[in-house]
Order: sequence, then structure tokens, then C-alpha cells
Amino acid sequence: MYYLGTDIGSSAVKLAAADEKGNILTLRRFSAGVSGEQLEAEARKILAESGITAPPKHICITGAGSDIAENCFKGIPHTCFEEFGCFGRGAVDLSGIDKAVIVSIGTGTAFVIADNKKYTHIGGSGVGGGTLSGLAELTVNITDRDTLNRLITEGNPAKVDLTMGDICKGTLGGLAADVTAANFGSRHISHSPADIAAGLSNMIFQTAGVMAAFACKGTDITNAVFVGSTAELPGGKEMLEAVGQLHSLTFTVPENGAYAGAIGAILWGIERNTTK
Repeated sequence: MYYLGTDIGSSAVKLAAADEKGNILTLRRFSAGVSGEQLEAEARKILAESGITAPPKHICITGAGSDIAENCFKGIPHTCFEEFGCFGRGAVDLSGIDKAVIVSIGTGTAFVIADNKKYTHIGGSGVGGGTLSGLAELTVNITDRDTLNRLITEGNPAKVDLTMGDICKGTLGGLAADVTAANFGSRHISHSPADIAAGLSNMIFQTAGVMAAFACKGTDITNAVFVGSTAELPGGKEMLEAVGQLHSLTFTVPENGAYAGAIGAILWGIERNTTK
């Protein structure tokens, strides 16, 4: 027997299947914007490709588009779980860090405090993967994610950003010369599509990282865990870790973080069924 978790976001659907102990059997994703019937058909196809042909014991649903899945898999029990608690719990499970600011960088960015199995949503930002996609289309006319990822890898954000080294000699407030003073503030800004793409990515991750650092201030929390599909973009892990070091904090980007919501939903589903 297994549990099926679905995290239905605005840009992608993430699926996870796990046994009754929470051990992951398969993880897959596909584009959002599907009907309930299409969702079920795609889920069944993915499960079959993974060698899973039996129906799930329980469907665990989360995400902004969770209503799409409510009428899928007729006859199989299902439960909808609140999104913030799901990606928070999934992030804790994936990272092994149980007290942290959890940051989900998806189309936008959401922030949750995880502490002793309690998950408190503290706010969010409209700056996320959707911002990156929209600005990439507006600035360099790129809509394909693979092309954008390649350009980010090839580009140099220092050719579009203004750094501390550009505006002062030595250090200011202990800030090193390569610290960004202004995203896209360079006095000699590059018009290279690759440099612009790298600068956009840099801006998204620095914004999420600095907001996570501010969320830690005034608390005893020294860790932030970043999940969501956008956190997997090229250079994201390294940039977030650098922001963490700048603020004397530990920033972690766990493997399979894009599936934190679906995994968290499964873990809540298992707990609910075992405590009945």
C-alpha cells in the first residue's frame, strides 16, 4: 500500500508516492493548467512507469490548485492539507533540520517558521520564479526554461549589478567588494542576454535570501531551508549559501526540494491515518 501526494501549483504539478512509513517510491512533475481528468490520467501514467499499478491507499492533496484533484481517483479516500504546513513539513523531512525558516521559492515566495513540528506562515513575496520568467521574456525575449537555464549558467551577474567594490574602496560595514549594492545598477551595464539572465536569477535568489535572513533576526533561529522548483535553478544553491554566510546563518537547499509540498502532504496523511 502507498500514499499519493499531489502539490498543485500555478505553474507545475508535483507528484510523490511513498509507502506507509514515508519512504519515497517515485517523484515526478508536469506542467499545471490541466483538468482533473488530465491530472488523474497523468498520475496513473507516471505511477505505471514507476512500476506502481495498484491504487493508492490515500490521496494527499495540497497547493493553490488543490480543488482540481478533489474529484480525481473516485472511490479512494483523499484529504486536502494546508499548503504552508505541507511544504514546511516536507522541507524539514528533506533537510533533517527541524527548526528553521522555511522558504518556498515557486512562482512567488512564501516564508514559514518551522519549530517543534509547528509551522507558522509569516508572510511572502511576489518575487519568485514567476518574476524571473516574466522579466526574462520582457528583457531578452526568452520563454523556454531550458534556454533560460543555459543563459543563466553562461552569464555573469557582475556585468549588470553594481557591487560594493564599484562604489567604495576597501570595505563598508564589513561588506566585501563583491557584495551586490544594487541589482542591475551597474554604471556600465551589459546588454548580453546571458548576463541579463544571470542578473535576473541573482536578483531573485538574493531577494529570497535576504528576506530569509531578516526573518531570522531577533530570533534564535540560525537555519533557513529553501525548497520549491525555482530553488533548483543553476547557481541558486551557491547564491543562497553565500547570502547565508554574509548574515552568519546556515542556508540549505535540500535535494528534491521541489517536491517538499507533496512529501509534506503525504507525511500529514500518514500521521492522520495512524492516529485515528
